[in-house]
Amino acid sequence: MDAAAQRDPFGRRRAANPRRHFLVMVVLAAVALPSAACDQRPPAAPVPGTRSSTSAPDPVAAAVAADFNAHTTDDQIRAIIVTTSGRTRFERYYGSSAEEYRSAFSVTKSVVSTLVGLAISEGELRLDDRLSKMLPRYAAEMSPRVAAVTLRQLLTMTAGFTDTSSGFGSSELLNSPDWVRFIIRHQDDAPGKLFAYSDYGAHLLSPILEQATGQPVLSYARSHLFDPLGIPTRPAAQPLIDDAHLGQYERAGFAWPVDPQGHALGAAHLKIRPQDMTRLGQLFLQGGQWQGRQVVPAAWVRQATSAQAGAAFQPSTDGRFAPTNYGYLWWVTTVDGTPSYFAWGLGGQLVQVVPDRNLVMVVSSYVDLRTGEPVLGQDDLERLAHAVVHAANP
Repeated sequence: MDAAAQRDPFGRRRAANPRRHFLVMVVLAAVALPSAACDQRPPAAPVPGTRSSTSAPDPVAAAVAADFNAHTTDDQIRAIIVTTSGRTRFERYYGSSAEEYRSAFSVTKSVVSTLVGLAISEGELRLDDRLSKMLPRYAAEMSPRVAAVTLRQLLTMTAGFTDTSSGFGSSELLNSPDWVRFIIRHQDDAPGKLFAYSDYGAHLLSPILEQATGQPVLSYARSHLFDPLGIPTRPAAQPLIDDAHLGQYERAGFAWPVDPQGHALGAAHLKIRPQDMTRLGQLFLQGGQWQGRQVVPAAWVRQATSAQAGAAFQPSTDGRFAPTNYGYLWWVTTVDGTPSYFAWGLGGQLVQVVPDRNLVMVVSSYVDLRTGEPVLGQDDLERLAHAVVHAANP
């Protein structure tokens, strides 16, 4: 890959820019990643309410080791957690630890989608609400077709905003004093026609949530999702997404950067631990229940993880990474021949849920966004997921 290339704050490739903006957290250990066979760290505590398996050897461990031995790209992985039937089946850290926080990249989108579902359940939002109603401060500046965008279209990536899957003019967005104003001026297609993966559209969900709930996204997330799941968010760093605040993000444990208006990023860079990602997956596997409490409505879990983009979504036929459709900021697919859904973030961040196998798989990987490398590709991640799911339930 071009050494001069950089990644924008959502993890997409962009041209090198002397005014480099806040991109990443840096993994402190600068040593080479040991292989799975060399990892000597003891397993971390299982997800609350689960119990670690003590039987050995386990086919899942063998599948992970075999994949690591066959593919050097796995060297970028820092954590793998697999739960089956509510128990921690496999948990291993590579050059990392259970307490290390790392950017979840676009897994953030699935968290934000969950918060939207909670706001809908409380009557604060409706799927057919239009953007002009949801962001009234900007309504007068919206074109008719931007104003007509619905919440459902934002959640399914069919709102027509600029496709950012192959990179975009990040310097323009980052230099903008008002991200919402910038985004509503960058709609390329009529809403509802095409699926276009857009970090722009996803970010709008953050100010929408704040407008609807009357509180910052982090406050709402704490009371409705993070605290009930036992995800530690205190203290929290919420730096501006610029170079001047990069050190604050790097030093922080939990973090959720903000745009110039103070809106938490809706598309990426929630900084959490692999166990916290596992909690999200387990919550969805359990139909929104956590330790006897219905945290997220079961109906929302079903809707968010079902095909919602319809004919607008055109499945890829290239490589292993070939989702069959898109839900509400969740990818819909099959793994090892079984229906599944997953949240995915750049460079090897994964929360995969396989309901029929009672399985959750989480992967957290290293990405140095000072250089934009290395990046564990989608195909690499899906290959590992297929191997683990097959081994867990042959």
